[in-house]
Amino acid sequence: MLGVILKKHKTKHIILKNLNELQLFEGEIPRKEGEQHYSRDYVLKPEINPYLVYIVLKQLFGESNDDSFDEDKTQWAWIFSYNDFHIEIYDWKLFSTSIAIYHKDSDKEKSQELAENINDLLVKLALHNKSKLKGQIKESKHKILENPFVTYYSTAESLLELAKFTHEMSMSNASAALDKILSGDSTFSEEGIDLSDKSNDLYRSAFLMFLSSFEGFLNLMYELYLKEELRTDRLSERISREQIDIKLRLAPVYCNGFKTKTIDYNDNRFKNFLRLVNLRNDYVHANLIKSLERYIINEDDHTFIIENEETSEIPTNINELELKHVELAKKYIDEIVELVLESMEPKTKREFKIVISETEIQVIDEDGILIPLV
Repeated sequence: MLGVILKKHKTKHIILKNLNELQLFEGEIPRKEGEQHYSRDYVLKPEINPYLVYIVLKQLFGESNDDSFDEDKTQWAWIFSYNDFHIEIYDWKLFSTSIAIYHKDSDKEKSQELAENINDLLVKLALHNKSKLKGQIKESKHKILENPFVTYYSTAESLLELAKFTHEMSMSNASAALDKILSGDSTFSEEGIDLSDKSNDLYRSAFLMFLSSFEGFLNLMYELYLKEELRTDRLSERISREQIDIKLRLAPVYCNGFKTKTIDYNDNRFKNFLRLVNLRNDYVHANLIKSLERYIINEDDHTFIIENEETSEIPTNINELELKHVELAKKYIDEIVELVLESMEPKTKREFKIVISETEIQVIDEDGILIPLV
């Protein structure tokens, strides 16, 4: 019985040990019976720069052997055969590569397995060419610089359009507004609503809003608990203009109700927040940071676009923000709030936890000091 179970779960096995087991294939990929157009059984996009894929394949197989592609979308392509499979590896619009698998009996499971196998081998061989890529980047004088003005301005316009649409949807003619959007009969989009673009805009906005929310948290805390002797105009204005990380760390120095001398900057929650602050500064000020640069490399009359490597948990390029990054930012904000509350005396902590959960806060002004009514 155990042998049957083990056999049942052993669904994957190595097909290729080396890429050079693939055979160059000349001619057209055979179509399946009754098929007018080629149908791929599986397509995988390697997470490797097309330049590295090209270099690896050229080293192993020489010049690319397929020229039947659309030159507006593809620069190079190799076609291989392996057992009952045909494999096509090609670049796509300069920014990605595809491994397309064709099988005469439409075996999608084995096609996926083969594609993943080829991808694994490509990744391993690409590592050996990293130094060549770094050398090309170092020598490259031809760059693509993303225009942060366009990114931020178009995001603002999209949000404004979305706000107008939301307002119209909230009125009595909501169904008519939706019909206009879906039909494309609207200035919101000439071709109908593009949810992908709009969601990316909202990711960027949500990320910045989470960081702004913590600034509100700090400002509220300072408004309620700033020490009386520091509430003179000159001192309070000076404190309000302090860098946010300094203002956070020195909150126990400036404010009443803390049991610690400073907020612990060695705590991982503080360090994670500091990373967000640094990202926010680059995002908000639209700094021309390194990750906005891409490098153009020419090899054998082919053009390759090389992205700057991104190793941080949250990308330094605002255009690359995804849902998971926004969720991570939220997690970091929640954790830094928790760290501040932990640093407070029990009475102040209980009071402030209630205050920060309220949409509207009732306070009593006692000689310029606002006392919350909890």
